[in-house]
Amino acid sequence: MHIALFSPAWPLEKHQNGIVTYVHWMKRELEGRGHQVSVFTADLHPSATAQGVFQVSDGARSIWDRAHRRLRQLRQPGYEVFQFSTAIAAAILQVHRRDPIDVIEMEESFGWFSDVAAQTSIPLVVRLHGPAFLSLVENELETPFAREKIVREGSALARAVTITAPCLATLQQTVKYYRLAPSTQRHIENPLAVDVDAPLWRLDQCDRNTILFVGRFDMRKGADVILKAFLSLLEIRPKLNLVFVGPDRGLSTAHGQTIHFEAYRNLLFPVELRRQIDFRGPLTQLEISTLRARSLVTAIASRWENPGYTLLEAMLQGCPVVSTDAGGCAESVVHGITGRLARSEDPSSFAEQTLAILDDPDKAQQLGAAARRHVIERHGVTRIADAMLEVYRETMATTVNS
Repeated sequence: MHIALFSPAWPLEKHQNGIVTYVHWMKRELEGRGHQVSVFTADLHPSATAQGVFQVSDGARSIWDRAHRRLRQLRQPGYEVFQFSTAIAAAILQVHRRDPIDVIEMEESFGWFSDVAAQTSIPLVVRLHGPAFLSLVENELETPFAREKIVREGSALARAVTITAPCLATLQQTVKYYRLAPSTQRHIENPLAVDVDAPLWRLDQCDRNTILFVGRFDMRKGADVILKAFLSLLEIRPKLNLVFVGPDRGLSTAHGQTIHFEAYRNLLFPVELRRQIDFRGPLTQLEISTLRARSLVTAIASRWENPGYTLLEAMLQGCPVVSTDAGGCAESVVHGITGRLARSEDPSSFAEQTLAILDDPDKAQQLGAAARRHVIERHGVTRIADAMLEVYRETMATTVNS
């Protein structure tokens, strides 16, 4: 089978993103089974050397960047990003004409997949990685661009033959919100395999006073929530340290302005406490996995997650996690069994659940071990590829017979 996968960027080593991670593991597993996989991407890093990876167009990166800036700006949108589907379809057709593609899998973003399906006439599976009506937060939802994105995604999903999602809650909420009735709808978790370079978490090798947060400094990832929680924790545990890893996108204020990490930290923390926050910025996957192994707790405070690979990767390393209960995180974190759940957007809840782990390191060790078993059992790449191949074949048969 020749399978086309769309990824916003490539390769994973240069772009830490949930969809890129998903495509990375699917490509590796499917090719290992003898299938041909072509990846089409909006942003191909110059260092990429993988066979079967195609840049959609030379201007793709700038279009992508402008689109995401507009989600955070209260001004009229530029609609060129919504027509980007034509460039995706053209790139796919160019490959298809010399080496026929059997099925395409794409995310739901901007409703591109529907135009691609129509322009290529190739069976297409859409995967819900983060519909705008669920994943956009606060000021993002007020932009004309965001409102248009939500409408277009819904119109496209109404025409979808097959919809899959890594999160059952996302699938159910999307079907209900847009009143969808696809021929096939399937909950299939995200795949994840063991990284041989990633160290496993061990209680005797971690710093019991260190908390790790991995995520963008923005509202969606709950950066404000974790910093407020940490401030209250310092009143109880003054020797704690917080390591913050991720790019500084800034928090949106009520007036549509943006406040960045240093300014927000200085606003929240007195001078004598600021040194206990170690802001690292973006790091490589290996650097992050090493930090996880050295920290007693890994925190995920997102206002919405699908759930994300940040959570699953920490669990696979056996790390004790405190996670938001938003989105699909509660499908992976069973409170008190595979981690601890805190109420979304509630700093006091995050402080309480983090303190529970800090106070009971032996229980933390049990949580981490159970978390690792959960990911190995539910997110194994072999299991996920089996399920997706079944969906591909079902979609191909449905499309041909329609």
